[in-house]
Amino acid sequence: MRITNNMTMESTLNNINAAANRLAVANAAVSSEKKIQSASDDPVVATKAITYRSYVSQITQYQDNASAATGWQKATDTALSDLSDVISSAKELATEAASDTCSDTDKASIKTQIESLQTQAVSIMNTTYSGRYIFGGYSTSEAPYASTSTSIGSSVTYKGDYLSLGGVVSSDVSDDTIKSFYTANTSSVYDSLTAASATALTAYNTAESLAAASPTDTVLAAKAASAKTTSDTLAAAVTTYGGSTNLTIAAASAKTDYNTLTTAVTTYGGTTTLSAAAATALAAYNTAEAAATASSSDTTLAAAATAAKTTSDTLAAAVTTYGGTTTLSAAAVAAKTTSDTLAGASTSTDQDIKYNIGFNNGDVTVNTEGQDVVGEGTGNNLFDTFSKLLLALDGDTSYKTASVDSSGSVTVTTNSLSISGLLTDLTTDADRVESAQATLGARMDYVDSVTSSLGDAYTAYKTLMSDNEDVDTASAATEQTAAEYSYEAALAVGAKAISKTLIDYTG
Repeated sequence: MRITNNMTMESTLNNINAAANRLAVANAAVSSEKKIQSASDDPVVATKAITYRSYVSQITQYQDNASAATGWQKATDTALSDLSDVISSAKELATEAASDTCSDTDKASIKTQIESLQTQAVSIMNTTYSGRYIFGGYSTSEAPYASTSTSIGSSVTYKGDYLSLGGVVSSDVSDDTIKSFYTANTSSVYDSLTAASATALTAYNTAESLAAASPTDTVLAAKAASAKTTSDTLAAAVTTYGGSTNLTIAAASAKTDYNTLTTAVTTYGGTTTLSAAAATALAAYNTAEAAATASSSDTTLAAAATAAKTTSDTLAAAVTTYGGTTTLSAAAVAAKTTSDTLAGASTSTDQDIKYNIGFNNGDVTVNTEGQDVVGEGTGNNLFDTFSKLLLALDGDTSYKTASVDSSGSVTVTTNSLSISGLLTDLTTDADRVESAQATLGARMDYVDSVTSSLGDAYTAYKTLMSDNEDVDTASAATEQTAAEYSYEAALAVGAKAISKTLIDYTG
């Protein structure tokens, strides 16, 4: 075959271009340290790169979330430890004040220290992390706890509402003043039954509207029926326990009532009517009370009388709630529904702040709500304990609390008060903080475990990503050198092959 000049030129230029392209690819690989420069270079590598980078990006976000969760939890842990120290100090001072050798001067000094501890407790419960209040639930932008002065004495509010509207109040304050204050502020109780009932009614109305709009949808109909049961039960609970009663306290009372009725079923028989059972329980209480009175030093008889009174009072209240002709079994079933509904409503009001820290719905709750630390409801929170302790250090032997009955009337109760008796309250407060620390500790362990797993996963996917995308540096350098030699050789050969042709052409 005859080789023409054009064929020689074309072949030479093709070889030079191929060598140039090879050198360009080699240079790009060395400079970028990547196998491909665009998806079209190798679609398989490009597809894997997208997958691995997506995983690495997700893991990095989870690690950031886990780090933020850890920071929040450590701040909470420190605050809980500080509060535990405050309660321990208060308990030591109360023990000292309960001693017979403690003089009035000493008690005055102790009172000053208790007031300081009370202030510290409020400050601790307003702890922030990254500018967010950690004990305020969803309300992280405003301090949740505040000391306030009222017409019946000092009190502490939580997110603007009273933790315990009904006291603790000094016995020096008149009943009329307490009733007036209570009545005027019934809408300012934190987590009240009235608020829960209103929320349940709104939920029911919404569910009912959705069900009415789709009458053939059985799921919506079932949800509306369930919402109606919840709404009706909470509305009835408002009547039973009083609308201004704290929801958590009401749930605890409902559980106690259910347990008492369950015991009554065993004692009197399930087919016994409430009226008959209440009459029998009242007679049993009167007998127990008489026996306890006759042997006033017998603590066993006194405890039996107290238990008999609880049963009698619960059955009498059940007669009002369910009707005297209702059997004990039916009343127990209804009481269980009330107890479960209130417990569910109490749980549904939780304001958990969750961070997603891992694959497969790896949410973790990072916050601890204030009421789970200091308590809520009349006589069931740390600040009420401080109030009682301050009154006792002033020499008071009683204090007052207020509550509302099923008719809406406010009742003022006078309670006995002693410093030694408050040691039990302080122990309860310390136990509550300890419980919160235990829950937090379990969550912190979970975050630590997930953080470790995320580190392993990050390393694994980064390795896969590198193996898929990154060039072997030594191999790439060798290839670059070879490509340079090849390109230079192509140029040299081309110069010799093309030069004669050009000279001939120009000559």
